[in-house]
Amino acid sequence: MRRPLASALLACAAGLAGCAGGGLLPARHDGAGTVQAPAMTAQRALATLAPGTSTQADVSRALGRAIVVHFDSGYEVWVYRWDGGGPARAESELVILMGPDGIVKKARVRSGPA
Repeated sequence: MRRPLASALLACAAGLAGCAGGGLLPARHDGAGTVQAPAMTAQRALATLAPGTSTQADVSRALGRAIVVHFDSGYEVWVYRWDGGGPARAESELVILMGPDGIVKKARVRSGPA
């Protein structure tokens, strides 16, 4: 897959997920993509991912169930959200591009509005 296409898929799916509502550290989740572990931040979760190595099973075990956007090509985008802890703090999202082989291809953190 060419990089521009991967970047376009990641950006598109991140937008869709926003509308839809390795050795990773374990975290609790609400079953709908919002991570409930105060010590686990989106940045910390991103730092523990190993694109090209981390598998869907690794990510699921560490972060729980994600908001998932499926593509006909077999690629998926997984989104995890951290609420900002109150109205004055920004929500953040970890957006992960999974390949058809079940391996993390790319990941990034998006910050929501403050």
